[in-house]
Amino acid sequence: MRKLPFATTLAARNARPRWTGRAPARRQHGAIAMLAAIWLSVAIAALGALDVGNVYFARRQLQRTADLAAMAAVQLIGSTGGCATATTAAQQNAAANGFTAGSTTTISTTCGRWDTSSNAYFGTSGNPLNAVQVKTTQVVPYFFVGPSRNVSATATAFASNIDAFSLGTGIASINTQQSALLNAILGGLLNTSVSLSVGDTQSLATAHVKLEDLKVALGAATMKGLLGTTVSFQQLMVAMVTALQTGGDTINAAILQRLAVAIPGGQNITIGDGVTSAPGLLALGLANPDAAASATVNAFDALLVAAQIAQRSPDGTLGKAPVINVAAGLAGVAGISLQIVNPPVLAVGEGGTSADGTYRTNARTAVVNASVNLLPLNLPTITVGGAPLLAVTLSALSTPLNVSVQTAQGSASLTSVDCESTKAATNATIKVTPGIAALCIAGDASCSKPVNVVSLSAVVLGITVPAGTVALNPIKARLDPGTLTPLVFNGPSGSFDASKSANSNAIGSDGAVLTSTLLNSLSGALVVNALGVDLGGVVSLILSGLTGLLVPVLQPVFNLLDAVLVPTLSLLGVQVGTATVHNMSLTCGVAQLVN
Repeated sequence: MRKLPFATTLAARNARPRWTGRAPARRQHGAIAMLAAIWLSVAIAALGALDVGNVYFARRQLQRTADLAAMAAVQLIGSTGGCATATTAAQQNAAANGFTAGSTTTISTTCGRWDTSSNAYFGTSGNPLNAVQVKTTQVVPYFFVGPSRNVSATATAFASNIDAFSLGTGIASINTQQSALLNAILGGLLNTSVSLSVGDTQSLATAHVKLEDLKVALGAATMKGLLGTTVSFQQLMVAMVTALQTGGDTINAAILQRLAVAIPGGQNITIGDGVTSAPGLLALGLANPDAAASATVNAFDALLVAAQIAQRSPDGTLGKAPVINVAAGLAGVAGISLQIVNPPVLAVGEGGTSADGTYRTNARTAVVNASVNLLPLNLPTITVGGAPLLAVTLSALSTPLNVSVQTAQGSASLTSVDCESTKAATNATIKVTPGIAALCIAGDASCSKPVNVVSLSAVVLGITVPAGTVALNPIKARLDPGTLTPLVFNGPSGSFDASKSANSNAIGSDGAVLTSTLLNSLSGALVVNALGVDLGGVVSLILSGLTGLLVPVLQPVFNLLDAVLVPTLSLLGVQVGTATVHNMSLTCGVAQLVN
């Protein structure tokens, strides 16, 4: 093998390329461009993030401003200033929180009504207004990645001013006599013996049940669920006892516990009126039922209404209504028969009208047929005249009198609630329409048989006429209410638990209208018979004098109407010629954000 010279080998080695650790210039330029693009993208993203963050920060501030402004405005939507006052409050609140309206920032306020029964929930129509929507906008510049953009935030706040009231109950003036009647009435309604003292009755009349506590006691998840709940009278009373205990009122809870009895054959009670075809306990006039959670109802009113619902006529007819016999225990009274044709209802809700023009929140009285059987009176013999021309002798009342009242349903409607900064300025206005009462005095409950008032013997022109009778044909009368001034409840004393009466055509609430109406009908109802012959024209000659004699004789009988019938009807929520509204509570709405 031939060997190359050493010099040649060394030259060959030196001719091979060497790695110097440096890339070619073209490859270096490409890497630098890539790195520059990456870093530029990172820088743009970082600057864009600053702009986006600034937008989100601005939107959050706008939302905070809108929330606070809406909450401040809605608290005044129910005042006399209405929307104008609410708009001013929204603007002032926004300014106080650092929002200044200008060329790049704006604030707008819309007053409306929040109603969960509608698809839109918030609308500008309807009354009363109970919601305010505030929209704030701001032009936010993009410092690095584009032009300015408009950012906005919207908040809707809702507050319901809720009044709770009943019609017809006169619990503010319960006395010893009414307490005895109340025990008799409750005993008849509940088919048991009831013995409440005057103190117990008056104490229970001051007790209030919070609807939220009643909801929990009956196991309902929502207020709407509470309205749909159907229970027996006993179950409702037990739940009310629990609700009173939850509120710390253990004294009245113990009183009510004694009345939590099972009513044999009693109708079940639905809490909400109008939920089913059967009448309910509460007529709730609210766009959002859950807003009623803080409202309260009077325990005494709820007790009486529930007892009447349990004894109601299933189809609203008199023939189907169970007869409740009450032993009044009063002198001259044989008994009281009651038939609850339609029960009353308590009202909880807002003022104003619905879309169809009817008032949103309404209470009503019961439709009751009440009969009082008065015992015969042993009257002394009265001789009139004595001259040969005419002598008339009157003896005792020989048959019982039956006085009955068939009432028509009265109503009370909440027209408005004005919530101001003080209780004295805050008020609720209620329009009242008493029901028409049909009165009857006769010998039977059906108002068809005459009453043999007195036995009659007379001497006419010296001739003795055999004994005859003076009969009283059934007397029927109706009382129509006149125009009434709306009742206004306010809180100068710090409480909205009060009763007021509307007086129709100067008819007093003491029941004297019954006495005067029936007595004034005597002249047309008296029939005088002798030997079975109607004296006819002769009666007309002596009737005015005879009526004048009978009025003082029968006055004690009719006076019992004031002492028995009127208080009985009043305790059932029925009054004649007048209407008493018991305002149980007024709650000015607590503002809450709903959108």
